[in-house]
Amino acid sequence: MTASSDRAEAAGRQLPATLPKITLHHGEALWVLSNLGFQGSASRPTFYEYIKSLRKLGTPFDRGSIGYGRRGLANYSYRHLMELTLVLTLRVYNVVPDSVITEIIKYRSRLYTLYHRAYAERADKSGAPIWLSANENDPICMQGAFLDLQIDFSGGKLTAFGPPKLLSPYDALTVFVERDLAARALLPINLSQLSERLVAMALRAPKIQRGNRIADGTRQHQF
Repeated sequence: MTASSDRAEAAGRQLPATLPKITLHHGEALWVLSNLGFQGSASRPTFYEYIKSLRKLGTPFDRGSIGYGRRGLANYSYRHLMELTLVLTLRVYNVVPDSVITEIIKYRSRLYTLYHRAYAERADKSGAPIWLSANENDPICMQGAFLDLQIDFSGGKLTAFGPPKLLSPYDALTVFVERDLAARALLPINLSQLSERLVAMALRAPKIQRGNRIADGTRQHQF
């Protein structure tokens, strides 16, 4: 976790009640993803090439309709950024199997709805929090909406995916406790937390011109 992502998480507690409109160009979107910690120890060129390879596979834009705005600059909305954030969260050994990306694209419309619900059900709203405690340790709060992609692998191959669904904190905990973890490739993800961190960082993104130059001033977002 980077210092920037820590600040974004803290800012998440002061975000607008309703989802703000976000429109970022390519360099600005990469800035957001890098500062959320997804670049890790990779060099910037290596990370940028990986994002470029995802675009060739159809993530986060449909092939042939890449979401270009004025002057041919790609416009990344909240849902585009959330799709990239989800894919980057699923990386194991810095790679996401193409079969998983194919399924994410297949369920894209459904996932768009879940991304928006995740923000609406974020921690300080209707996430139905539950508290866990053990002995004299400080209690832990689980809150927000959790995404279950229902992914299963067998023999290194994807055998099941979806349909994606949101779980309450209680249901997410139940999945962890009761299901056969040996058969599950991925446990539910706190999608509300990802949403908060992403939006907080996107609202702080500087204006970045072509060539990755950061211009004076900060980007203005419509609420």
